[in-house]
Amino acid sequence: MPDITVFQAVTLAIAAVGAVLGIINTWRAIDQNCVKLRVIPAHAIPYGGAPQNIRFCVQVTNLSQFAVTLDDAGVFFQGTNKRGSIVNPVFADHGPWPRRLEPRSSVSIYSELPRSSTGRKIKCAFARTQCGRTKTGVSPALREIANER
Repeated sequence: MPDITVFQAVTLAIAAVGAVLGIINTWRAIDQNCVKLRVIPAHAIPYGGAPQNIRFCVQVTNLSQFAVTLDDAGVFFQGTNKRGSIVNPVFADHGPWPRRLEPRSSVSIYSELPRSSTGRKIKCAFARTQCGRTKTGVSPALREIANER
């Protein structure tokens, strides 16, 4: 068995560190190009001049490194691939829909609770971007809403 010199050991250690750093950098570069949204369904309590039928809210935060545009939000129903979209969203700032979200910004989308035409329970809330990426989320509030119906 050949003896390893100090020079060869140092070279091997530097090569190993370089390989690990290369893998980490590649992973980070791939991760930065992914759409990342946090979707949190919540109860909405109307106050002031808000319509009294508004009882549901989907809070969406853009965790991506780039801006995204939301063009659909609502709920998915259990046992089916059908969704209940929020058709006429209400925003506290009266902003437009579809909504462009800059990195680390968020929006709260208010509406009546979407209902299933077949009477199915709500499984999760969703938000979809114009590029076709759909992200989902659940919360204790959504489980409570689903059990009430």
